[in-house]
Amino acid sequence: MQTLISDSLPDLQEKLLLGDIPDLWGPKYESMGAGVAHTLTGPNEIKYSAAYHTALVLITPQPQREIAVGSDRRWIGMAPAGSLEIFPENIDVFARWRQWKQSVLVTMDTARLARLAGEEFDREDFEFSQPPFGTKDRFTLFLGDAMRQELSLSPFVFKESLDALTTVFFTHLLRNYSTLSRYSSPPLNGGLPSLLWKRVNDYIQANIAQTLTLEGLAEVCKLSPSHFARAFKKTTGQTPHQYVISSRLIKAGYLIRKTDTSLHDISMQTGFSSQSHMTSLMRRLWGTTPAEHRRKDT
Repeated sequence: MQTLISDSLPDLQEKLLLGDIPDLWGPKYESMGAGVAHTLTGPNEIKYSAAYHTALVLITPQPQREIAVGSDRRWIGMAPAGSLEIFPENIDVFARWRQWKQSVLVTMDTARLARLAGEEFDREDFEFSQPPFGTKDRFTLFLGDAMRQELSLSPFVFKESLDALTTVFFTHLLRNYSTLSRYSSPPLNGGLPSLLWKRVNDYIQANIAQTLTLEGLAEVCKLSPSHFARAFKKTTGQTPHQYVISSRLIKAGYLIRKTDTSLHDISMQTGFSSQSHMTSLMRRLWGTTPAEHRRKDT
């Protein structure tokens, strides 16, 4: 299995967000203070101390799953697909499973999670609460499955997509499984006002070659990530990530048709990780390749 590590991570291995998860269990991705691991492993067990706030979503059901979080008391029983388990930072975790297990593990470093809490709830102090054993959360299952599919696209993983998914994931945990659940964030009705829409669209187009994160785009509008994402979709009919991909392809298509710039350079100028990545997305979304696109204009 391939392990994907962003070049923005610290050099010291012990600081890796997912350093306690064996590489052989499946693909891992870490970038911008968040990590995602898709694990597929046979009967096994693990015991470690969670260095950062972490959550696990079971993709497959687990009869006779055994788990202990922060104590010697172990819970044993049926954990259905979609079960959610939360491991607060610096908490000892033990888990044992007796048949093949598929799951998604999501983690976020302390500084980024505190910033997210501040943006969403105007306070950075919180504590997570452990859901009752076997708690099924359909939304985290949906997000976990989306992360698993994104990881399967290696080597064409869009770190912006995983960044957005982890942001929404932890916002949901803060809102439903932490001491911040008693605080409601102010509602935002409708889409983005025209001034904010112009501001964020201008920013996207001017920075199309750069990494465009959900938090970064929300900051342009001075909104929390979750409010920005909802308002953006009401305005455009697309998620911010979908809109960024569409904008990149449109810019790439223009450069392919109107310039003699190499396809490799165009992919770099429009924010794709490689020419192959640009080709893969253009084929999937437009039904053509960059080379075919260029020939059509000759």
